[in-house]
Amino acid sequence: MENKKWVINLTNIEGGIFRTMNGNADEMIAIGRVIKAGFPCSRVDVTNAKYDAIVDIGGSKKLLRIQIKGTGGSSVNFTGGYRSGQQISREAPSRTYKYTEKDCDLIIGIDTNTSECYIIPIADIQEWGNSKSLSQLEKYKENWKILIDLAKDIS
Repeated sequence: MENKKWVINLTNIEGGIFRTMNGNADEMIAIGRVIKAGFPCSRVDVTNAKYDAIVDIGGSKKLLRIQIKGTGGSSVNFTGGYRSGQQISREAPSRTYKYTEKDCDLIIGIDTNTSECYIIPIADIQEWGNSKSLSQLEKYKENWKILIDLAKDIS
């Protein structure tokens, strides 16, 4: 895939509002990429769900739960539950957690600048910290065979 960057925030929407919009766009683009790879995939429209999409990997009665993590930097974060913005009380206790197999079956990291996807089974992140650099995730980059292998393992 050519490493061409998307045009981002051309209309200069305020930063906090744009971060939310960009996150939603990353989710939709990642779901589209899963569909283009040949897997039926749907967005989950439940705000507090610990996954963003489900995918039918074929050959199984099980749907996989996908957490989508956009990144505009050099790493993918494997945590959820954090909130930001002016309206959030800084005195409130942290609700941040690292995703586990109870939460989702895989993480798709998507580079917000290029739409390149990193397909990472949730079991693989359990030995890692809360994030990992993209350079250390090369074996997952655009590796759609991981979904095919997951389908074989489950069926």
